[in-house]
Amino acid sequence: MAGKYEWRGSRRQKKSAGKPQVFDPSNPHNPENMILAALPREERDQLQQYLGFVLVKPGEVFWEPNQPITSVYFPTSGMVSFVAVMRNGATAEVGITGREGFVGTPIALGARYASVRAVAQSEGSGFRIGSELFRQILPQTPHLEQMLRRYAHSQAMQLAQGAACNCLHQVPERLARWLSMSCDRTASEVLPLTQEFLAQMLGCRRSSVTSAIGQLQKAGVVRSEHGRVRILDRAQLESRACECYGIMRRLSDLTRIG
Repeated sequence: MAGKYEWRGSRRQKKSAGKPQVFDPSNPHNPENMILAALPREERDQLQQYLGFVLVKPGEVFWEPNQPITSVYFPTSGMVSFVAVMRNGATAEVGITGREGFVGTPIALGARYASVRAVAQSEGSGFRIGSELFRQILPQTPHLEQMLRRYAHSQAMQLAQGAACNCLHQVPERLARWLSMSCDRTASEVLPLTQEFLAQMLGCRRSSVTSAIGQLQKAGVVRSEHGRVRILDRAQLESRACECYGIMRRLSDLTRIG
């Protein structure tokens, strides 16, 4: 079941809420989604009248595996994870996105379901539109359609790299990669992450995460606090990450096309 969102400026609320708050890349005080910001002005103008601004909280679910995807989401801040869920409840993260990306790739590719859960991993904001309406608009916005297909390709390559990473690299390297990627998307050096949560995202035992955090803490790279991890030395954190961090970061840059 999808999580609850705080809407601002949806068409349904337009009469009672006053002027809708919509995406405007010309306003320096507005956060940006990189895909929306790269659109030609005419497509941006066409799309923005249908976008509702939303705030999300950590743990809010956009969709569950094999359930209809009712809306798509363009993040402007925060981080969203795509998580594989096993029958016994075990989970492992298989993808991640932030303001560089899009939550709704299956819809852009003509599907209605996904095999993974999409969940907010931090507080954030973005622009949301219903899936059915988005399907109708997409053929009328060819640049957006092209960019989303390119982004889908980037996501697929990142998923493949992540699978190789989980097989070939040790937990300390993978943890450093995951923390670095999280910092990239949240633009924060303080990450509200428990060790249990990190173990779920990395698909490993909590004791393995505890050991890896201990190594980073001893080296002065991070400090584990109650319910959060504080990054003390970002450069050293990136140097301890496996090669997959650089590869995935470059793949994320593929979405920045005009």
